Amino acid sequence: MEESSTTLLWVLLGTTLSNPLFGAEENRVVKEEQDVRETSALEQGRAHLAQGIKMRSDSIMQGQETADGPEGKDAGQVARDVEVAVPTGYVTQLPAMTVTGAPAYPESSGYTTNRANSLTRTDLPLSDIPASIQVVPHEVLRDRAVTQPGQLLENVSGVQTEASYGGNHGMFFNIRGFTTHSSSRDGFQYNGNLVTRDVQNIERIEVMKGPSGTLYGGVGSLGGQVNTVSKRPLYYNYGAINLLWGNYQQWRPTFDINRVLGKGFSVRLNGAYENNGTFRDGGGFESYSLAPAISWQGERTSVTLLAEYNRFDQDLFDFGLPNLPNFRHLSRTRYFGLRKGDYPDLPGDSGLNETYVGTAILHHQLSQTWGLRIATQYHRATQDSTQSFPDNYLYTGDNKLHFTHYMNGHEWSRGHAVQAELRGQVYTWNFEHNLLFGTEYRKVVNRFNNTDQTGFVLDLFDPGMRPVHHEPIILGEGYNEGRGDDIGIYAQDLLTLTSAVKLLAGLRLDRFHNEAKSSGYTNSANQMTLSWQVGAVWELNPTAALFTRVGRSHSPNITRSIDASVFDAEVGTQKEIGAKFNFFDRRLNATLAAYKLTRRHILTSDPNDPLRNILAGRQSSHGFELDVSGELTRRWKVIASYAYTHAEVKADGFFPVGDKLPDVPRHSGNLWTTYEPGGVLQGLGVGGGIYAASSRQATLPNSHKLGAYVRMDTTAYYDTGNWRTQFNVNNLFDTKYYYGGASGVYNYALIPNPPRTFLLTLSYRL
Repeated sequence: MEESSTTLLWVLLGTTLSNPLFGAEENRVVKEEQDVRETSALEQGRAHLAQGIKMRSDSIMQGQETADGPEGKDAGQVARDVEVAVPTGYVTQLPAMTVTGAPAYPESSGYTTNRANSLTRTDLPLSDIPASIQVVPHEVLRDRAVTQPGQLLENVSGVQTEASYGGNHGMFFNIRGFTTHSSSRDGFQYNGNLVTRDVQNIERIEVMKGPSGTLYGGVGSLGGQVNTVSKRPLYYNYGAINLLWGNYQQWRPTFDINRVLGKGFSVRLNGAYENNGTFRDGGGFESYSLAPAISWQGERTSVTLLAEYNRFDQDLFDFGLPNLPNFRHLSRTRYFGLRKGDYPDLPGDSGLNETYVGTAILHHQLSQTWGLRIATQYHRATQDSTQSFPDNYLYTGDNKLHFTHYMNGHEWSRGHAVQAELRGQVYTWNFEHNLLFGTEYRKVVNRFNNTDQTGFVLDLFDPGMRPVHHEPIILGEGYNEGRGDDIGIYAQDLLTLTSAVKLLAGLRLDRFHNEAKSSGYTNSANQMTLSWQVGAVWELNPTAALFTRVGRSHSPNITRSIDASVFDAEVGTQKEIGAKFNFFDRRLNATLAAYKLTRRHILTSDPNDPLRNILAGRQSSHGFELDVSGELTRRWKVIASYAYTHAEVKADGFFPVGDKLPDVPRHSGNLWTTYEPGGVLQGLGVGGGIYAASSRQATLPNSHKLGAYVRMDTTAYYDTGNWRTQFNVNNLFDTKYYYGGASGVYNYALIPNPPRTFLLTLSYRL
């Protein structure tokens, strides 16, 4: 038999989505003498191609948030990467297939991101949305060996990590100068104060800068919206086991298993365990995470069920260092609180947090242009703790500080929400409208049982001296509880005026019912708020576009005052202009934005009592930001950002006008990049990153500053296909720096960044 030569057929998804991608009938003729192996290869290629295209087209047709593959590739990317060997001289036609609604480019691939479906609640590319939106994909988290929630947004401009509640792995960030202690998970808001999560089950993180009340209503930050997207079941079998070792006695095994069950069903299970001694004296924690997921994909309907359980048990309840002017002279490893054994009759500091979250999402395609989404989420979080809280306002400069010791505290948060959305396209007078109509009901209850408490004095510079117990124990009685109900309706229209000009308009009407209870006293109030936004995108050419946006949002303050009165809702207004760029066939994206953001009715700590809250006056933030992410070449990936932020008090009855907001550097930036040389070094990759910030205020009112810093991280890995070995060094030059507490809640603590850290990760793909 004459040996035939072969050519490689690369199958590309077409950008004209309304037409069939393949021919109408199969008409393949195979000569009797053709090699059996060539026929088998062709059939296998066709099967993989059909599976990838169907998986991508079905999910997009129904408006789903698509699941990325384990290497950052979605189903569409898998289909595009299929190579099919076809013998020359033969006519080959694949069976007829119609692809409806698939995008011209994937949601994310590697470091490149073009969509944020869960955050924006549309399937529109980010280039069409007049807003500054950044996405941190899973591959960035993997390459950086991210294990803690505080590391998630270090590659996003204008975002600073802040101290969580006693180091309980809650998600606290400062965005464009303003603190957020409430984020969203899979498009649902939750209380980041108690509801925690492990990074193992996070597929990507989506960030929208500025107020986002037209989609999310209240219970969030007016500086920006952070949405973590859970890992979804995939439509192909996959498995991975990872084991990470680190200094400070860190040990972290994880697994990610996905299986296709047939008849449209797929299941996925993620899990993690971590035992970490940390660099803090007497510190350490043990955590567990388990996240099952199941999905069913029908012809026009899909259902996804997600669940996650997290347990975080720490030996201390770590608020870091007291936020005092002489903090630089304090030890960054010493624990400033009561440890187990200091007093036999008093419990030492500790914390146990448990979080349960369940989510159900249904998509149904009503027609070629209209789809329905119905989703619900329930969460429950509990926290039992004993904690020592620094009473900074009693500091007299004698190197001794008074601490209040709160014992046997019990807190919990419970909430549920339901969303129903209708989205589709219509044409009027030759104008295309991408419409979104929705309604949402949300209820959340936060409760804190009053604790037994006592006081002691600690010598800040004598670590060998036991804290002096000098106050009698006061028994806690009663409880404090905050309840919030929100019913919202919203609508959004992205109008295409021309092929280059798009207009966006959105409205949301919310009715909030807030109720505060304190040891038998109850106060309640109802509020109606209207959030709105308008924006425009002008595409200058296929690689550049200008955008502008103006909007106003409201966020209810669901917490207690001294007399149990209910606080007014926070109000934020932003004006923003910017430009978006894409290079190298959309493999590299960049966003440049300038903004001015103001907010009123800000909830902040009472200067005379850190566990109480007050409403401040008006604060303002303005600046500009640059974000770049993607691939410079197929082997060279990068994610980088820079931010200039000026945030200050504009009017206030408590804090001096002109004071700068804490933990907000005027200049900040970062660069993370990896390179794979290929060739004889195929499988090898090296990379590193630089993270820097200028000095910033440590407290409000301003009393002292946190110093500027530059931190460097590095990585090297070798990937053989099934095995991957990765070595990371974080804080290579052992830079000593701190980040502050949330300006509205934890203005009394400073968290030291970990010293030089070595991490070795061994991964095996099943």
